[in-house]
Amino acid sequence: MFKKILKRPAFALVTSIMLLFLGVLGIARLPIAQFPDVAPPTVYVSIAYPGASANVLIDSVIIPLEQSINGVPNMRYMVSDATSAGEATIRVYFEPGTDPNINVVNVQNRVNIMSSRLPELVVREGILVSQVVPSMLMYLNLYSTDPNTDQKDLFNYANIYIMPVLKRIQGMGIPTNLGNRSFAMRIWLNPERMRAYNVSVEDVMEALAEQSIIGSPGRLGQATGMTSQSKEYVLTYVGRYNRAEQYENIILAAKPNGEILRLKDVCVPPEHHTPTWAPTEGEGEGEGEGEAPPEGGAKREHAGIELGSEFFDIYTDVDGHPAASVVLKQSPGSNAAEVIDEVKATLEELEKSFPPGMDYEIAYDVSRFVDASIEKVLHTLLEAFILVSLVVYMFLGDFRSTLIPTLAVPVSLVGTFFVLDLMGFSINLITLFAMVLAIGIVVDNAIVVVEAVHAKMAETHLSPYRATKEVLHEISGAIIAITLVMTAVFVPVTFIPGPVGVFYRQFGVTMATAIVLSGVVALTLTPVLCAMILQPHEADHADAGHDKKPRDLRTTLTYVLVGVPALAGLGYLAYTLWGPPGLLIMLVPFVQRPFSRGVDWVTNLYTGILRPIVTRRALTLAVVAAFAAGIVVTNAKMASGFIPGEDQGIIYAVLQTPPGSTLEYTNAKSQELEKIAKQVEGVASVTSVAGYEILTEGRGSNAGTAIINLEDWSARENTARDIIEELEERAGEITDVKLEFFEPPAIPGFGAAGGFSVRVLDKTQSSVADYQRLGEVNDKFMAALAERPEVQKLFTFYASDYPQYEIIINNDIAMQKGVSIDKALENINILVGSTYEQGFILFNQFYKVYVQAWPEFRRMPEDLDDLFVKNDAGEMVPYSAFMSIKKQQGLNEITRYNLYPSAAIQGVPGEGYSSGEALQAIQEVAAETLPQGYDIGWEGLSWDESRKGNESVYIFLVVIAFVYLILVGQYESFLIPLAVILSLPIGVFGSFFLLQLVGLANDVWAQLGMIMLVGLLGKNAILIVEFAVQRRAEGLSLKDAAIEGGKLRFRPIQMTSFAFIAGLIPLAIATGAGAIGNRTIGTTGVGGMLLGTVVGVVVIPGLYYLFGRLSDGRKLLPDETAKPLSEELEAEQPEAPEPEPKPEPSAAATDEPSDDPEDPGAQVEITAEPAAESPGPASEDPDDKS
Repeated sequence: MFKKILKRPAFALVTSIMLLFLGVLGIARLPIAQFPDVAPPTVYVSIAYPGASANVLIDSVIIPLEQSINGVPNMRYMVSDATSAGEATIRVYFEPGTDPNINVVNVQNRVNIMSSRLPELVVREGILVSQVVPSMLMYLNLYSTDPNTDQKDLFNYANIYIMPVLKRIQGMGIPTNLGNRSFAMRIWLNPERMRAYNVSVEDVMEALAEQSIIGSPGRLGQATGMTSQSKEYVLTYVGRYNRAEQYENIILAAKPNGEILRLKDVCVPPEHHTPTWAPTEGEGEGEGEGEAPPEGGAKREHAGIELGSEFFDIYTDVDGHPAASVVLKQSPGSNAAEVIDEVKATLEELEKSFPPGMDYEIAYDVSRFVDASIEKVLHTLLEAFILVSLVVYMFLGDFRSTLIPTLAVPVSLVGTFFVLDLMGFSINLITLFAMVLAIGIVVDNAIVVVEAVHAKMAETHLSPYRATKEVLHEISGAIIAITLVMTAVFVPVTFIPGPVGVFYRQFGVTMATAIVLSGVVALTLTPVLCAMILQPHEADHADAGHDKKPRDLRTTLTYVLVGVPALAGLGYLAYTLWGPPGLLIMLVPFVQRPFSRGVDWVTNLYTGILRPIVTRRALTLAVVAAFAAGIVVTNAKMASGFIPGEDQGIIYAVLQTPPGSTLEYTNAKSQELEKIAKQVEGVASVTSVAGYEILTEGRGSNAGTAIINLEDWSARENTARDIIEELEERAGEITDVKLEFFEPPAIPGFGAAGGFSVRVLDKTQSSVADYQRLGEVNDKFMAALAERPEVQKLFTFYASDYPQYEIIINNDIAMQKGVSIDKALENINILVGSTYEQGFILFNQFYKVYVQAWPEFRRMPEDLDDLFVKNDAGEMVPYSAFMSIKKQQGLNEITRYNLYPSAAIQGVPGEGYSSGEALQAIQEVAAETLPQGYDIGWEGLSWDESRKGNESVYIFLVVIAFVYLILVGQYESFLIPLAVILSLPIGVFGSFFLLQLVGLANDVWAQLGMIMLVGLLGKNAILIVEFAVQRRAEGLSLKDAAIEGGKLRFRPIQMTSFAFIAGLIPLAIATGAGAIGNRTIGTTGVGGMLLGTVVGVVVIPGLYYLFGRLSDGRKLLPDETAKPLSEELEAEQPEAPEPEPKPEPSAAATDEPSDDPEDPGAQVEITAEPAAESPGPASEDPDDKS
């Protein structure tokens, strides 16, 4: 059938051109990403409760919302976090593949059900439900060298001029400006003045609500249908105040005699007044900085009412300059590369309008690692293509023959991108890895055709056209079988669930598509090119190069004088451009002939080895069993893993000062770390953030984060881990700080940092959560973990010893003094914690009005005694009269996991251990140390890894089963395919052995390589078995057929295998971005193919001989020549005469008409049939030494 393609060469050429064209269209449309979108969709529920402690948030907001959200469809797990900064978040993680928009709607509906039961202030602040990818896309710093520009100015510049533009970028999530330095009208109350004027906080809030209002007076002269008027007038009112002087003049009290008490009178700074309990008229209006501002509203220092900041909870510093930090995250399903490119273009445009001294820095950009990794893989792709071409040339010996299989590579690979586009995939590291591995595979089929055509021409001296025609008839079945087997290897892996399943799916589809296209090319384009450009093997002709006239002296001198300098120049150029590989390329033509003779010698040696051992069935089985046992032993000793961490060019430092430390103290420690980090070689820039920790994205005055940006991989020799070790050594001089360094997660979207994430859960379901007991259990658990070498860098923010004071109100005394407990708590909440009333518009933005006491009146616990509250009689009652405080310890931040109180622990695997071993150690320690009622829970990538189980083993078995079933159909035998299957352990052992030798883990990358290896090793075995079956059908004995099959296929197998190994060498020795994944998958392929090629080709003929003896002459169905059972029983009697030999059939009776009179293949098939039917003595080999 396929030989007809030689009659339609234009069709074959156009088919390949169309594949290239469609592939280029697919490349133009495909998005670019680091990995496939495997992160679980996450819905964030953000809550604000100003002034509330973590306990209050948990009891009044988090628990009700958790109970309502719990069990939402497709939910994996839920994590809650509440801090004493008055903020809380609930993160709900869903199964990958679910619609993130539906997830948001489902969560929003459940929040709405519970919103009526939440505190009024929480509802007024608003509960934000949003979907976003958990990991950072970019981290921006806006800074200024102008000493007059502070962090508040930078924050609001970013908030007003930059953030609105970034939000409109397609694919952008919700940009976050770390901290909240937004403009706010700050009203600083002086409790002493308030007592003197007999003004309560309630009076201030009422005055704000009554006087700073939105008015809508209407229109004068509006048509009513009753009067006639030529004009109408719109009435306006100033509305809510947006200038400090307007708030200063708000009236708190007015007397008939003209005396007026204004808001500025009770906002006098404490250092600018003389306390007096009966100020005269005008006092406070002309004192200090509380007086009215000068004309024009000039900026004032220490103003009692000012345009200040909403909060002061985070300090950000970039290389010594104050900064505003912006965290960008992408929306689910968006293209990260496109979003980043758009952000960079937008920032370049906005930079043109920056004030003098202002600039921005991209502290973190995920595309740096993505681009570097993809560039590395593309570079490896080119190197692999060149190396494969060189290996093919070394074996085939001429450029024409090398060109044919080389052209199969771009057609197959580029055409694959069209299918990837149809499948909705992306250009990522997984699909590109598959492309690199596919180079050595897709060239195989073309090599088989070219080598077979060369062999046919050498044996028969046919023309390239006729030789190609006969070869297509002989090997098209083998090519189809190889293609089906190789494709079948990758079909089962597409059914693996979870994030790893997405990896397998994209890898499998990419490989299978490239292999199928290579099969199409091998049966269409390759034969046409063979017939078009190959030269015939004519040994007796001078033009064949074997009988050329000897060169004269002048010609020889010309070659020497011209050729030697030219070659030297080209060699120098190649060495300059590509180094030693370039020089090696130049030397290839000179070593090809000796190499070819060496291959012939090895082939003869191989044949000599086969003859005495192919019939030793026990030896063959013993070798296979030894390698299978080696797999078991090696796998038991080898480290297992999930997705290895990579050097992504950035390091996170997380620091924790003692509980109760102020933000200023934490900021000072952060700046110490910043100075140290900038001195380490390989560090490009450092951003320190005080008041924020990146692991849980929580806030606290004793938490800090440093984002350490590293130099480009090509500009430094030390890796990220080397830099971390140096940072840990140098940072030891920072006292009174707990400090750990982490790298980003291996896969974006699975947490904020790499390593493992585990939580200790309190499942005792006690009436009141015992956080002290949870802290004790957590400490003991971490202490036990620290003794295990499998884990290191253990870190937790759980601290139950944060200094706190409990307010105790004597209700009896409070009631006797006419004090409302509700008003007393609300009053202290405003004075100490602050609250906002209404808001105003400025710079086209909405800002809040905050009321709070001056800091001097709320520094220490005893300051509470000097605060007053107004009773029912209008008298000011001191809090000391009915309230006391009790010192205690508690949590500044409370986290929960699936409704249980939890303590989060972050860590990384110990040196020389994999993530799988670290998780196993954690589970063992948990089983040994955690008391009854306590358990552990996983999050992030650890959640998936803990549930991975033995899926890879099952999939591996399914892959082998698929290959076996296809081969059964190919050979119509259940035994012959076992010769292929039992040869696989040799190569698998080679992979395991080399992985363990170089210290790499059996992770996802290794498993992808193993699956690919099954197909390649099976392909080699199929080539030998296929030709052995053909030779057996031609009448050779089992032994001779096995040896002949190995001999005929030895050279092409070595060629294709070493071409594949050459393509993997750049991966196996990779450095820089993505090096661990490159080395793992490259090492897996090199080790497996090397041992499988060297040892496997010796074992496969023996396996064929073994199973050929068991299956020879046995058929699943009897044919029409079978005798009835009665005749067979009679024939078994001893007196029965021997049957007369059957006459030879005539040519007319046996020959069937062929579709091509020049095709001898039909003759072979007919004459082979009697041999196949006869199981007699020919199957019994006299050399059998089982």
